[in-house]
Amino acid sequence: MKNLFYIVSIIFIGACLFCNTKLIQAGSRMKVQKENYADILNFKGRFLDPQEWMGEEAEAVKLQQAAQIQKKVELYKGKSKTYLWIILGLNVVFLAFVFFTYSLYKKYLVLGLLCSALMCLHVGLMYPMLEIMAFERDLDIGELPIKTKVMGISVDLKVSQKFDGDMVFYYQSKSVVELVQVLFQQKNWIVGISIMAFSILFPLFKLFGTIGILFSDKIKNSKFVNFFVKHAGKWSMADVFVVSVFLAFLAFSNMQVGIKTESNVLLGLYFFLAYCILSMLSSAYIDKDINLMTS
Repeated sequence: MKNLFYIVSIIFIGACLFCNTKLIQAGSRMKVQKENYADILNFKGRFLDPQEWMGEEAEAVKLQQAAQIQKKVELYKGKSKTYLWIILGLNVVFLAFVFFTYSLYKKYLVLGLLCSALMCLHVGLMYPMLEIMAFERDLDIGELPIKTKVMGISVDLKVSQKFDGDMVFYYQSKSVVELVQVLFQQKNWIVGISIMAFSILFPLFKLFGTIGILFSDKIKNSKFVNFFVKHAGKWSMADVFVVSVFLAFLAFSNMQVGIKTESNVLLGLYFFLAYCILSMLSSAYIDKDINLMTS
């Protein structure tokens, strides 16, 4: 039975890594297309483009390009959903198998939860968690008074303009890993190192430390590893991190700044939340049944 469990676990991890990679790639390409959409319809490029003021041809070209990009966004969104359902199915089947083998070997339950948590953490760290955009749709600036001189004669003119489609003022989307990279590039070392430690290194060390305790007497007898695994949850900011993202989402959705704002919670946050739940379940079970280590 042990060999069967290990074989199933290896197959699960391999299949999940493949699907996770495909999901992350689809999310990354979707993000690039959304950034291209924001660049094409950026307010500076549209508002300061004299061709959009002089005629509708330039505007029509940009809107056509934006529509083509939106089709690509929908394509990658569909791929993301497909791989999401595959990953969920793999985890449900694997965890069902884990609970089936639990009655035979208690260690399998924690190991199965840790394997599933590790796969969720992979997507949670690499896939964008939140996207925010500020825009105005069909912006109508009304009539602008303009004073000019024609053949030495002062003339008052009124110019009106309406920009069809979206006028994008701001767009941003980042995963945890991308956020850390940006902070390091900006030389914001304190914040970057803090997020990397509490949201990446601590969870990884806790997962692998717990697996080490299950299978190695040397690691099991290590006071440092035991202390870290049992108390890492108190030092990790995973729960605070998830709550802060939700608060940012709610705050940005309800900003009153005269333009429309939109924020969407993406798959990265849900996978990170799933990791938190699975990790806490494994820790709670270890604390409850100390004999697990020797069973």
